[in-house]
Amino acid sequence: MNERRVPEALIGVYVATVLGPAVALWGHGTDRISLLGAAAVAAGAGALAVLAARSVEDLPARLASLRVAAVTVLPPLSYLPYMVLSTAPESTPALLSVVGLLAVVPGVFVPVSGAVVRSRRLRAGATELAVVTVGDDSDGGDGDDNDGRNLQVVAAATVAALSVVGFGAFVLFVGEPGSGTFVTTMGGLSTTLLLLADDDGTELAVTDAGLRIERTITAWDDFQGYRVTDDSVQFVRPQWYLPARSFEREKISDEDALLDGVSEFLPRLDEQGRVEMTARRGERVA
Repeated sequence: MNERRVPEALIGVYVATVLGPAVALWGHGTDRISLLGAAAVAAGAGALAVLAARSVEDLPARLASLRVAAVTVLPPLSYLPYMVLSTAPESTPALLSVVGLLAVVPGVFVPVSGAVVRSRRLRAGATELAVVTVGDDSDGGDGDDNDGRNLQVVAAATVAALSVVGFGAFVLFVGEPGSGTFVTTMGGLSTTLLLLADDDGTELAVTDAGLRIERTITAWDDFQGYRVTDDSVQFVRPQWYLPARSFEREKISDEDALLDGVSEFLPRLDEQGRVEMTARRGERVA
């Protein structure tokens, strides 16, 4: 199966799941369309969305952005107040709002799937210049049958999305909006899943396309630069909301090889980097 078909299919499911309940709610209030008719409209809209997605050049790269995540995750949340404030939890409008809220799940996966496909394409065409390990790599697999960090991010994102949906359903059917047990439990599980993405046993590779961390490649253009502290090597992103990716220096198998390779593509942002840049400028002037 063409890997591009996965994001396209998710877009179709998302559009159908968001639009269908809205059309059904409108039909329920006006008696102008039945539930079956609303389902047909949703299916048609989903199919059109897939066709439109197929016409977009480099779709995975366009989907892998925070802006797309906001566009796909926020609209389904508009069903949440309607669901919570419904006076009859077992009514058709309330159940339709639950279905609409479930669109947050494919909404999360749309940008995630784009990022996964983009990373795979970069990895397929990349030439590795230096490969090091961070921590104990004795339990690392060959990676061909799993995507390591990608799967962990997908799992954590899914748990976060289902937390929103589950809490809304909990409030709707149990009627205890003050209870924080469910949210606390799911939030803790999300944190645990993210912590699984540790540096132990991680393989880093400097490639001409970007920095590969296990099976995931981040393009060099996505980094602002790198810095070396007493304890870690940090890869800095220009976006304020994305923290630097850090690796403990004492766990890097060959720090010199890593830094020599990275310096070909990224500027060094710490004091040593400024000193080296000043020295190079002085040499050019002389």
